[in-house]
Amino acid sequence: MNNLVSIVIPAYNAEPFIKDTIKSVLNQTYDNWELIVVNDGSIDKTLEIIKSFNDIRIKIINQTNSGVSVARNNGMNISMGDFIVFLDADDIFSENFIEKRLICLLSNQNIGFCCSEVFHFKNNVNEIIEKKIGTFENIEENILLYNKGFDSVPSNYMFRKSVLKQNNICFDKRLSSTADRLFLLELNKFTIGKFVENAPLYYRISENSMSNKFNKKLVDDNILYLRILKEKKLIPPSLKNEVYIIHSYIFGTACLKLKRLCFIEWYIKGLFINPLRFFKIIFTKLQNKS
Repeated sequence: MNNLVSIVIPAYNAEPFIKDTIKSVLNQTYDNWELIVVNDGSIDKTLEIIKSFNDIRIKIINQTNSGVSVARNNGMNISMGDFIVFLDADDIFSENFIEKRLICLLSNQNIGFCCSEVFHFKNNVNEIIEKKIGTFENIEENILLYNKGFDSVPSNYMFRKSVLKQNNICFDKRLSSTADRLFLLELNKFTIGKFVENAPLYYRISENSMSNKFNKKLVDDNILYLRILKEKKLIPPSLKNEVYIIHSYIFGTACLKLKRLCFIEWYIKGLFINPLRFFKIIFTKLQNKS
């Protein structure tokens, strides 16, 4: 087993964490890899930290700030490996992360990707606050309906690059925090995945991360994501009503928090589709908060 694995890290102002992330790559049990770090216009010491690692397997791309999706795509475009991982700049590999996923893909030529557990942590990987698994089957339901226990974080996956290239799968540059969900839903049309035991990703919960920082940009990103799902017809007819009801509630509530009048429009949409189901979602959410 001597296949080259490409690891792409999009990095924007990642100074607090990127050193530990790169170290987790260096500590892998499998060593035939290339690490492509795409410095997305950082204005802190991110670039300085990357350059401090003296390893010929590490490559640096500098670009003006263009967003995480563009950074991932640019890294993929210059990658040389047959397999690829998109590692976020604050996440941590377990030591056998690459080896176990590579064995899985080499042993199952019919699959296009694989994933494992996702251990959520804040400050210390030894203090896990939540455990989930990557979604590899029933992908549409798990992602579109936000099923508990599943995670779509891109760092957890290893992809067969030929499948991505043959089907023109890349990250939509219009999206940021939701780009990973769209990526998996598009990939799901062309291939299947598999679960790998005991090779977790350590996913850092950071208040400053895109997906955890509630603001107008995050809400608008999610609304655009739903629009693109409709455009690309990625919502199965069997899930259509439920997907629209759930998103109407999510967007309506988010817009209300932001004091945007469009919350009325979203709530009306949810009520129009199925009033009983919409009120049930509201009631369940209120119960969970109490």
